[in-house]
Amino acid sequence: MKELFDLLNEWEKKIIIALCLLLAVALLFFLLVSLPQKKGYFKALSSLRSVEKKYEFVNQRNMSRKEEWLRWEQARKDLEELRRKYFYDEKEGFPRLRLDLEQVFAQAGVHVSSIEYVYSDFKKEKTRKVNISFILRGSYLSLKKFIHSVEKLPRFLFVEKIDFLNIDPAREALELKIILAGYYGM
Repeated sequence: MKELFDLLNEWEKKIIIALCLLLAVALLFFLLVSLPQKKGYFKALSSLRSVEKKYEFVNQRNMSRKEEWLRWEQARKDLEELRRKYFYDEKEGFPRLRLDLEQVFAQAGVHVSSIEYVYSDFKKEKTRKVNISFILRGSYLSLKKFIHSVEKLPRFLFVEKIDFLNIDPAREALELKIILAGYYGM
């Protein structure tokens, strides 16, 4: 290798030395500049992984909240459907309730007297309740028919309480105080 340098003149040797120095400076520069960049790259990569994990967690939480919101929205729609289909409408509800009661009494073949209506409001639930109390006279079979007629009504009208006032086994007659509960949507 020494013989190779002997073939070069002074000017060519100075150019080769200058190029070697320039190459050494460039290598040194790249090493000094690229090492911090490499460390920064790995730090950024590590923080990227951390941010991706946080993003995944937030995304899953967001999806679960969105699903929960959809369930609540479906529940709200279900409640609206219940109000529309099964609650008595407050504007036209009282005549409709009276017609339903007359239909139930006619189907059961019972005699009623002393009908009283007591209203109460549930403001939080936006509903109104009416208790209908009356005296029912009839046989055990007519009582069964009456309860069956109330149960098969499509609206929210329920037997809330039955009090036996008089039982006449000889005539197979019952005298009962019944309280029905009907619900209105507000």
